Amino acid sequence: MIKESCLKNGIRLVTEKMPYANSASIGFWIKVGSRNEKENLQGITHFVEHLLFKGTEKRTAKQIAAELETVGGTLNAFTSREYTCIYARVLKDDIELAIDILSDMMLNSCFREEDIEKEKNVVYEEIMMYEDTPDEIIHDIFTQKVWHGHSLGRAILGTKEMVSGYRKEDILNYYKGFLKPENIVISVAGNFDHERLEEQLNILLEKIIYEPIKKPVEANGPAFIKVEHSKDKDIEQMHICLGTKGLHQNSEDLYSLMVFNNLLGGGVSSRLFQSVREDMGLAYSIYSYLTIYSDAGLFVIYAGAAPKNAKKIIDEMYKQIQSLNKKEISLEEVKRSKNQLKGNILLGMESVSHRMNRLGRNILTRGRVVTAEEVIDNISKVTLDDIYKLDKYLTDLDNYSLVTIGSKDVD
Repeated sequence: MIKESCLKNGIRLVTEKMPYANSASIGFWIKVGSRNEKENLQGITHFVEHLLFKGTEKRTAKQIAAELETVGGTLNAFTSREYTCIYARVLKDDIELAIDILSDMMLNSCFREEDIEKEKNVVYEEIMMYEDTPDEIIHDIFTQKVWHGHSLGRAILGTKEMVSGYRKEDILNYYKGFLKPENIVISVAGNFDHERLEEQLNILLEKIIYEPIKKPVEANGPAFIKVEHSKDKDIEQMHICLGTKGLHQNSEDLYSLMVFNNLLGGGVSSRLFQSVREDMGLAYSIYSYLTIYSDAGLFVIYAGAAPKNAKKIIDEMYKQIQSLNKKEISLEEVKRSKNQLKGNILLGMESVSHRMNRLGRNILTRGRVVTAEEVIDNISKVTLDDIYKLDKYLTDLDNYSLVTIGSKDVD
């Protein structure tokens, strides 16, 4: 049920038909993210994403917001370090309307001076709101510290100082990089007709001109920097991130790391949750996660707890990591972790939005669709010996960085 084709200008279209669905999800994916920004224009990708909603030559900002909501649909966007996406979900009879609006936003946004200045204030507020959420911003601070000096380490939102300096000329010049066919993938999942969509998109996006693809500049992944950093903030909890270098998306050991990460800190049955929260009663929130990019990755453990418990929690994090080289992981744990991962994948496949995201992200970052069946098969093949081989990546505790946010005045 998955189809792939190219529009006349070279834009890639990938769809998955779900005949039983009453809706469809459409995403316009652009291979431009915060890692593509020059140092003096940090945050500009995210800012451009905001401006796409501020009005086009034929629609006001209010009309963009209202047209899909009037028929029960939704419209949104996000910016990551490696790509940007604007997307919509609508009932199956309204998919042509959604594609018309998304295409209009992509091609005909006005970028008026007054909108640029107003949106700067909106982004200032977003940055301040984010800074007031320590359990979220600590992950960005960790990334900035361990990948300092590399574009992958920069904050996606940028800083207030950077945003205040954006000029319309900067924005328009940067935006031109969005509109290259080789950067764009359109993914659709739900109940629709592929050929009819392709015909409509060929008409709506014909202004995007095909150009011979130049050899892309090879991006170099960041070096991992060992740091210990504490940010003083007058809050009750201490927020902790402990992590080390992870794996990139094409690593042959990635699926083994996914299984280990899940059994270590991926749910309420995980080792860290059971030991730190259930057995020791030291924290409400504790988990581990993977950050995975095309040429880099991170393995990170997070906890939020009373400052007096921070050292005990960090010691337990280290202890659980060392279960790898002490060979203290059981076959039952590996089996449970694999089944949990496979179940999460299959449950996600019931959502048209999840399927649309999977299609777009796969084509944009890997150049092909990695099916759920392929992922499940690779997870199933992970053995206990494969888990123990991760020892070479994860158990040198001298290679871990520690970042905390909390009050230094709390006893």
